[in-house]
Amino acid sequence: MQLRHRKNRAALLQKRNSMNNIANAKYKEPLVNEVGHQYNFQHLVFVTKYRYKMFRNPKTVEIIRNALYYAAERHEMIIKEMSFGEDFAHVHIEVSIPNTMSISYAVQLLKGYLSYKVFREMPRHRLRYFQGHFWSVGYSNGSVGPRDENTLQNYIRRQNISGQLHLAV
Repeated sequence: MQLRHRKNRAALLQKRNSMNNIANAKYKEPLVNEVGHQYNFQHLVFVTKYRYKMFRNPKTVEIIRNALYYAAERHEMIIKEMSFGEDFAHVHIEVSIPNTMSISYAVQLLKGYLSYKVFREMPRHRLRYFQGHFWSVGYSNGSVGPRDENTLQNYIRRQNISGQLHLAV
């Protein structure tokens, strides 16, 4: 009896895994369908608390960049473009958010994980942000359509200071 139950359970789990793979493959497809209506890109801007110039340090920039890509991949978001602002105090991101997730929840996930990683990798930042809030309250976002995308990407690239950091060091 138990052997038959285990075989049925194994077959059920195998079927469920294959169905999950089929369902997850849908997210790996291009973000625009044949008609061109499946487009959910957002331009997000996160600002550091009190606008402290925390991105002058190349290590902080690298930690934020790596953590952002990791968090986005983990939650099935796709980052198309990213740069650090020329005032060393904000980040521009063009990100595709899944249709099943609200923008505010996506921002909560991203900002929360970024703060966690910064304070974990660079404990001295706790001296400046002793309450543990790396980002200011709120965020800026705007939806990006296919026509606006090139304009936005050029804007984000012009804001990028990470190239300037490597030249200055």
